[in-house]
Amino acid sequence: MVKTTASAAKPEGAQDNAGLPLFFKKPMALDPERHEGAGLLTRENMLFAANTNSVFVNSIEFAECAKFYPIVFSGGDAPMPAVLTGLEQKNYYVDADRAWKKDTYIPAYVRRYPFVLMEVPQQQKFVLCIDEEAEQFRKKPGKDISPLFIGGKPAELALSALEFCRSFQQNYGVTREFCVALKDAGLLAPTRSNAKLSNGREVQLTGFQIIDEGKFSKLSDEKILEFHKKGWLPLVYFVLMSASNWRNLIALASAAEEKSK
Repeated sequence: MVKTTASAAKPEGAQDNAGLPLFFKKPMALDPERHEGAGLLTRENMLFAANTNSVFVNSIEFAECAKFYPIVFSGGDAPMPAVLTGLEQKNYYVDADRAWKKDTYIPAYVRRYPFVLMEVPQQQKFVLCIDEEAEQFRKKPGKDISPLFIGGKPAELALSALEFCRSFQQNYGVTREFCVALKDAGLLAPTRSNAKLSNGREVQLTGFQIIDEGKFSKLSDEKILEFHKKGWLPLVYFVLMSASNWRNLIALASAAEEKSK
């Protein structure tokens, strides 16, 4: 998560759980015995994502993300891309009706919740899990609940979730390769952003990296050709173009602050 410094900021990691993916509290492997009769409410509920200022995205999503969010990279030795959804520990794209902002791209990481593929190291495989603490999860069947299993076999909900999570994991591998290339080429630069809201209050964001446009423009022809053959040049351009969305984020932050008065 991107760190924020401001008088109204919540503690870093307030909604995180050590060792678990963002949003997840109790991921359990889908099991026909454990989850027979269980299911998910069909109505949309994005409340689980309301208290985060950044969400991981895969590189395949850059084209859509660049229309709405600034795309940045996490710090550390294994940087990965994320979109900024807030300047503090609040997601400006989740509204009071628990829905994502209308006509705005929703990151796949958010859309796959409460499902996730988790690795079982000793078995060298991934298993499909569901967060049993998700607000839309129900242990028993009922009205407006889509089942996970029917007669001991995966229902359409479980099958679709497995397909989506597999695709997400494959794209994650491609994204990881791209990020390693950016780091090895020295194109990622740690940075901070000082945002001034309409009421004059300042918020500082740290803990993220951006693509250094100056260094990118000085890449050798050989390296540019390599990026071109890998299909990475458009990804770099999408990230650079997404910087124009900072002003949208500041506008949303200012509006949220005015609304909270």
